[in-house]
Amino acid sequence: MSKQLDKQATYELFAKAPVSKAVWTMALPTIVTQLINIIYNYADTWFVGRTANAAMVAALGICFPLFVIMAAVANLFGIGGSSVISRAMGEKKIEKARRTFASAFWGGMAAAVIFMLVILFFRAPIIHLVGGDAHDFQYVSDYMFWTMVVGAIPTIGNVLCGHLVRSIGASKEAGFGMSMGGVLNIALDPLFMFVILPSGMEVTGAAVATMLSNTAAMVYFMVYIRKRQKKEKDGIVYIGLPKAQPGDSVMSEILITGFPAALQTTFAMVSNIFANVLIRPYGSGAVAGMGIAKKINMIAFNTCMGMTMGVLPLIGFSYGARDYTRMRQIIRYTGTVVLLFGAACAAVFITQAPHLVRFFIDEDTSVLYGTQFLRIIGYAAPLAAVSYLSVTIFQACGRKGPAFVLSILRKGVFDIPAMFVFRSVLGLGAAGVCWATPFAEVLGVIVALMLYLRFQKGLRRF
Repeated sequence: MSKQLDKQATYELFAKAPVSKAVWTMALPTIVTQLINIIYNYADTWFVGRTANAAMVAALGICFPLFVIMAAVANLFGIGGSSVISRAMGEKKIEKARRTFASAFWGGMAAAVIFMLVILFFRAPIIHLVGGDAHDFQYVSDYMFWTMVVGAIPTIGNVLCGHLVRSIGASKEAGFGMSMGGVLNIALDPLFMFVILPSGMEVTGAAVATMLSNTAAMVYFMVYIRKRQKKEKDGIVYIGLPKAQPGDSVMSEILITGFPAALQTTFAMVSNIFANVLIRPYGSGAVAGMGIAKKINMIAFNTCMGMTMGVLPLIGFSYGARDYTRMRQIIRYTGTVVLLFGAACAAVFITQAPHLVRFFIDEDTSVLYGTQFLRIIGYAAPLAAVSYLSVTIFQACGRKGPAFVLSILRKGVFDIPAMFVFRSVLGLGAAGVCWATPFAEVLGVIVALMLYLRFQKGLRRF
């Protein structure tokens, strides 16, 4: 079995390569993917913002929580599967890793179909639930139909496949597939928004471009997986229907391990819904400003997320192999990088907020709100980096309890009550909704450090 693993390039990378080389080999393609995905998210907002129609821009922000749900589904099976696969590789249990790959893939596909049907039949009440009103209802409905009904399977599927392909060390291939979708989206946006579809249908054009781009990415992953499965008949990459084994707990392990990741993403969605509802009384300009501020903040968050997602298989492999010294080195190096990057982003957001916001929309009310919101949210960037790395560590090691606790604290337990208190009790108005973010991150980091130190203390016994 050891010889089988030694033949894989991933073994040398995961177990023997210098820590900095291993981290950047796995993380850099993921970071690039995240940045390209940010750009194509920006592209939708930027192109729609050229209409100077606050209701259209607000529609994209209102749909954001629903994209978060799709990400939660992909993370449930993708991160859960990636963690189980990497630990199984470290333990040299290749057959378990193979069954996990197939189980995670088909579980994610089934969940995507369920999500698609829910949006198809309950679109109107869902729009009102996430903060839509008469001014932007049709824009939100059109965007949801193309991206979440027609596009649900490819949108969830390409993120899921990216996680699974990355877990076997093919970070470049995973990054290429997901980046390809982003690049295509940037190219197709102006074509569908301003050339193919008539004026007034810019939101629909953006949605169609997104759906087609995700479909192309999904096709790429299917071709790659099929080719690799054919080449390595007894390898880990396998998407045939998994055969049940006596006492097999692979699917339950995937779900239990991935649940904190999905929960964290879901609570972020719930938090965004509350923010939209609380901001709504201040008008479409405030909603648009909030949406733009959050999109700009994605530079810090998604880059740090890409870094930590990239190293998750490295941490999981070292933990499964009981190489705790290497695992600590990976965590320490990654933590230093994401903390410094988060601090740099905070400085830029705080000092350059008006210019950044006006790049997306040249409407005075939206710029005023967006500038204020971005400066406040910027303070949380370094803290969010630490929190996200902490959750990733526990996910990679299969420590469900700490991962679960951290997943519900930052987004949910801490920030939602704080939104109400800061806005209404302390009288900070719309700004109070944003001040809940850095407040929650401070508390989240304190808890994360306590749990991590306890975890490290337990490892020293071995």
